Amino acid sequence: MSESKIADSLVLAFTAGVSLRGWEQSGMLEREWALYRELIPHYRRIVLVTYGDDTDRASLDRVLKNDIERAGVRLICNHEGADLRTFARSAPSRVVELLRDCSTVVVKTNQMMGGEVAVEVTEALRAAGKMVGLIARGGYLWSRFVTYEHGPHSEAAQDASARERQLCTAADMVVGTTDDMVDDLAWRYALNPGQTRVIPNYVLADGMVVPSEGREKSTILYAGQLVARKRVDVLIEAVASEELRDRVKLKIVGEGREEPRLRELARKLGAPVEFSSRVPHRELLTLMESCTIYAQASELEGHPKTVLEAMAAGAPVLVASSPGLAEVIDHGSSGLRVPPTAEAFALAINDLLSDADWRDLLGATAARVVRARFGLPTVLREEIEVHRVALSRGAGKNSQTLPLRKTA
Repeated sequence: MSESKIADSLVLAFTAGVSLRGWEQSGMLEREWALYRELIPHYRRIVLVTYGDDTDRASLDRVLKNDIERAGVRLICNHEGADLRTFARSAPSRVVELLRDCSTVVVKTNQMMGGEVAVEVTEALRAAGKMVGLIARGGYLWSRFVTYEHGPHSEAAQDASARERQLCTAADMVVGTTDDMVDDLAWRYALNPGQTRVIPNYVLADGMVVPSEGREKSTILYAGQLVARKRVDVLIEAVASEELRDRVKLKIVGEGREEPRLRELARKLGAPVEFSSRVPHRELLTLMESCTIYAQASELEGHPKTVLEAMAAGAPVLVASSPGLAEVIDHGSSGLRVPPTAEAFALAINDLLSDADWRDLLGATAARVVRARFGLPTVLREEIEVHRVALSRGAGKNSQTLPLRKTA
């Protein structure tokens, strides 16, 4: 194996229920695949374990055609339309068969939800005599988010914690996107410090930062899910205030179960709001490069990709001082943090609109800081190192059958 190679194969286990087609339809595929495209020289084969049907094959052929030819990208999907449990049970043997000519493999989760499949794939490969390293990667703390939504004593929260524990304790390396997330995981599951790493989400924006005079006038942008946790209602109420309703337009890009309620709220308040479905990633970056202000009022985030991307695009960013958002903003330098109320957001938006030089300074500082720390080249180096360490740590492990919960 050449010095640049990490292993024969990389297996990426998608989040439970997530498909390649879903990534394509939501505009995420190009963005999410950017890291793995850079990993192609380090593997002979990349295997995607997804939950979609045969339409995933069409997405693979349509979007990743060149990478299929370069890296032997292969797909294991739910082509028979089986229930989730049945498909999850079939995945390990299918991966082993596909990788019968490989001796070294790195297995990685895209998120921790559904990570038990990655553990079972790892055990099956080890039973077949392969050297395997398992990376339990999460972009957000799954158990914390489930607890937030369902309550700490709910069955859903207890189940998420149990599954998360099984994955993290089985993994050779545990990767989170923030110090807070990794520290929490290490504390919860008594992980060895050498077993954990922080690898942040990356940003792709690298063009010229557009100053205020080249941006749309008085356009506030939000992009993301339309769910209760995101508190998009705060933004709608802010722009509906007397001082802003005739001066700005709030552009909301995203979908979710809260959309009907949010549309009704905007109608009731007479708020200047424009709703739009999800857009391809490149188009989203263009919106971020042209908006006046990017705003997000979420109550809880992990390592918020859209906020980081807006910062990298040079947008003045305004966020709620809530967990996950507050940590990425140096208040008054790379953006603004305010209390999660409509009044606070309205006041901050009004102040920003009145000072173009301030907006330009915030945007330029944010772009410089975020691109330096979270640019793809930086994150790629950290990613490669974790893959090598995981394989090294997994090299001495024999196959063990772990008491895993099956995917529901």
